[in-house]
Amino acid sequence: MALQTQSGFPLAGDGVNPAEVPQRTLYTGVKMPAIGLGTFGSDHASAALIAGAVLEPASVGYRHFDCASVYGNEAEIGASFQTLFKNGLRRDEIWVTSKLWNNKHAPQDVVESCRKSLKDLGLDYLIWILTWSTGPSRTTPLLKRM
Repeated sequence: MALQTQSGFPLAGDGVNPAEVPQRTLYTGVKMPAIGLGTFGSDHASAALIAGAVLEPASVGYRHFDCASVYGNEAEIGASFQTLFKNGLRRDEIWVTSKLWNNKHAPQDVVESCRKSLKDLGLDYLIWILTWSTGPSRTTPLLKRM
């Protein structure tokens, strides 16, 4: 008999129950999978190939997907997420991270960059990571307001 998540999403016979994957407890008390699938590959693989590669790991228990707009594949990965959701995986069963990249630290770029990732990934929320600073000339005004 095939494994299934509580929502009924089927897991491959060689899959791992996502509840058994090591987790980290965030300051809110919510638990996040400690192991995730990175979706970088734009230096050697097409966006379509990387997006297709999201489907298989989800079928064997991956529930954390690490993305970034700069990888150039979030729209294709978003289509893969929609396929997973149509097959029974619930949005609240996965963690998706994306990143505010170095060239988007200026205050006028921050919100638009986040909106683009949300739209491309087809999601209404995600965990957004601020990557390393590009220097005080681009980030100081934003940091002063925080």
